[in-house]
Amino acid sequence: MRKRKPRIAVILLICGLLLALFPYVYHRYYLYTTQQEVAETEQHLIQQETQSDSVEDSDLPENLVEATGVLEIPALGLKVNVGYGVEEQDLQPGPGFYPQSQYPDRGNVSIAGHRNAHGSPFLNLHKLEAEDEIILTYRHKQYTYAVQEVFETHSRDWSVIDPTPQPALTLTTCTPIIRPPGGDYDRLIVRAKLIDIRTTD
Repeated sequence: MRKRKPRIAVILLICGLLLALFPYVYHRYYLYTTQQEVAETEQHLIQQETQSDSVEDSDLPENLVEATGVLEIPALGLKVNVGYGVEEQDLQPGPGFYPQSQYPDRGNVSIAGHRNAHGSPFLNLHKLEAEDEIILTYRHKQYTYAVQEVFETHSRDWSVIDPTPQPALTLTTCTPIIRPPGGDYDRLIVRAKLIDIRTTD
């Protein structure tokens, strides 16, 4: 029995290392597998742009219609598709626009994403700092935002996705990364201001 103890200890150590590395490996795998999806979405957006060039911004409703976009955060090495909706099934493929989102030109664009599930696209959102850039490609335009603040709020505080008088971007996700025993999640918020708009080719 004494001879087996070192072997058991090694097995337990290996299991512990695998469990510790799993979130990182899975996150990297998720980023790798979404690159093709992002490329396909960008191509689809280009096709949408060609078809919608005749539509004036004044003809668009105040809030986003069901559509997709591409979200890029260079500081985090993140580039991911953004779908429509924030229900569990909506967020399985990746982040999603809140139905209350305003158009990027007009007000608060709000996007939710998972932090510890379904690829964990917003896993490192807390690492963003003031002035870090966030790029959103939507319809035939590319919107660049600069981070203003990163903060936490109560999980039922929905004021963060309310309309804003100036164009803004709001990213939301759960915090902490792992739910505390017997506790509940709060909400991690990234608020950014619009600094540039460019028409995509």
